[in-house]
Amino acid sequence: MSELKEGEAAEDHPHHLRGYLLAAGAAVLWGFSGVITKFMLNRQMEPGELLIFRTTLAAAILFAWLGLTSPELLRVRLKDLPYFALLGAIGLVANQGFYYLALTMVSVGYALLLQYLAPVFLMVYGVLSGTERMTGGKVIAGALAVGGSVSMVLGQPGGLARMSLGGTLAALGSAVGFAFYSGYGKYGLRRYNPRTMMTYAFLFAGMMWAVIRPLWTLPWGSYDLQAYGLFLYLAVVATVLPFGLFLGSLRYLEPSRSSLTSMLEPVVAAFVAWLWLGEKMSGIQIAGGAAVLGGVMLLQMERMLRARILMRDLGRAGR
Repeated sequence: MSELKEGEAAEDHPHHLRGYLLAAGAAVLWGFSGVITKFMLNRQMEPGELLIFRTTLAAAILFAWLGLTSPELLRVRLKDLPYFALLGAIGLVANQGFYYLALTMVSVGYALLLQYLAPVFLMVYGVLSGTERMTGGKVIAGALAVGGSVSMVLGQPGGLARMSLGGTLAALGSAVGFAFYSGYGKYGLRRYNPRTMMTYAFLFAGMMWAVIRPLWTLPWGSYDLQAYGLFLYLAVVATVLPFGLFLGSLRYLEPSRSSLTSMLEPVVAAFVAWLWLGEKMSGIQIAGGAAVLGGVMLLQMERMLRARILMRDLGRAGR
């Protein structure tokens, strides 16, 4: 397994382009899953039902997959179990739980707007902790991505409606949860394969959701074949694959860069909702989506430009 050495700057990893592609792939899958989740909620399903099925099925699939293909990846040190429990409790349960809680008190747009502050939290933490270097490209890309997300929210009907203190705190809690998953997840990649980390994080998250919403309290008789198919889709396509891609991107990129790239999610979700659900996209939403895309592209262009400058300086020094 190709891992980052301790102290190595992620942004200097030779396969940084692979990291951007992995993070973008995660954003695309999350964008599709957001539309599927909205479709299921429109069928009068409760958020707790979706979360328990999504998490427990993901954990079961990951354990079965690794057990059959790479059983050695299931071996972890006992003293690292608290790490996985914390990653699952805050990075997954808090992130998803607070987001759904926010949706019961504020509009979807307002909740998403605050959740998209996660890259900003990561950037500030990285600079303060000395684990990331602040660059002008990052600042401009972050401003474009966050500003574009704001435009997409403002462009939809009722984008900032139903604001409340409780909903605001819940949405911020979701943003902190995702930021924690990104930063704390990168720490574990020094020792474990991303598949190992996902498996145990989802195991502990599933155990917590089973306590919060016991399986015997679910309305089993109301689920038809289509519902079970959608549950399986959420577990595999909306959970295992994107979270795996995002963790994989952290092997090559700094957490803030991966997180900023994942902000392509609302762009994808809006486009899919326009195609499938017939939702309209206003001019300000289209402009916001373009700004997000521009911010992500700027991250890559800035990295390539700095690499060229470094090579030029090394060439001059060797003369």
